[in-house]
Amino acid sequence: MARAQGDRATAWTERVEQLCDEGERIDHRADLEAATLVVTNRRLLAFTPDRDGRNFRAVDRPNVGTVTVESTDRLAWLVLSLAAAVVGVGLLEASQATLGGLVPVGLPSAPGLPPVSDLAGAVREGVGTALLVLEWGAVALALTALLFAVVFAVGYVRSRSRRLVIRVSGGADLAVPVTDTAVEDGVVADLEAAIRPEPIDGGGGRSEGHEADGEESG
Repeated sequence: MARAQGDRATAWTERVEQLCDEGERIDHRADLEAATLVVTNRRLLAFTPDRDGRNFRAVDRPNVGTVTVESTDRLAWLVLSLAAAVVGVGLLEASQATLGGLVPVGLPSAPGLPPVSDLAGAVREGVGTALLVLEWGAVALALTALLFAVVFAVGYVRSRSRRLVIRVSGGADLAVPVTDTAVEDGVVADLEAAIRPEPIDGGGGRSEGHEADGEESG
């Protein structure tokens, strides 16, 4: 159902003239990957079938403000990536420490008591095994933290995107994704120029004509 609605909205982009009022003409059209923007002599028509919500929006040109390209990202993912990397590196450094040096080499025998070499060896072996388990556990945690660091870093890179933002007075701004290629090809600049009010031509000619009339009447 959603696909059919999206196809129907896309079909309207080829029939924009049917949405124009009497006396309204199409001045400019910008076809982006995720939107189609049409500028008439009266309105800005935006077709966004790939977005949630309305597929079509019309804004009177006097209510259209600036047209800018903005970058967005999820900074929290970058912070989490750095934190996980710090934890992972710290655990790796800790795992490389010589913990075996903390284990006593032997236990002294008290006078009159039987030797305790067997007991000391068992203690050293048990402590060494425990330290080895801790060391491998630290390595496993370090690798897990570094893996999370990579995952968060990739998520941050993917979250970075550029949007074409059109400010609308008295309503919600219009924001659609835009590619670097579209920006470099001047699509955004041409759209902004088309939305601006058309210059008033013939001002100088009217002034010269008025002066000429004045000279003739004199």
